[in-house]
Amino acid sequence: MSERDESVGHVEITRMSLRGGGWIGYSEDSVFVDEGDDERVKIHNEAVQRIGIRMLSWDVAVMSVLLVGIGAYVAWTRNPLVGAGFAALGAFSLYRTYSKRYALVVHVENRPKPIAVHPEHPKECMQTLADRLGLE
Repeated sequence: MSERDESVGHVEITRMSLRGGGWIGYSEDSVFVDEGDDERVKIHNEAVQRIGIRMLSWDVAVMSVLLVGIGAYVAWTRNPLVGAGFAALGAFSLYRTYSKRYALVVHVENRPKPIAVHPEHPKECMQTLADRLGLE
């Protein structure tokens, strides 16, 4: 799950893989996020306010299921092509919502939105970071 790597400046970083590629890691004084793009985020331990796991975006999931239902109803009673389009859109939205389940959310000081990543093992990652940062 984790591997040790020598990074820039001879800092030892313990990495944990993310589902979509990239990694989240920590060193003695910082947490690092690399989601596979060219931008890496470094968060100092003092700036982390809290961490948590967001299980699922229930509001989006319910709306997706309703969209599939409305699409099926429209396909059955009115226009099959339009209904199939609504149902397909709802199914795609439900798939995307499901793929973003168990997000590790890191609330950072002086940042309007928290950083959300999707580790391969979210509960273990959260526990490791909480122990490392001294958070609950």
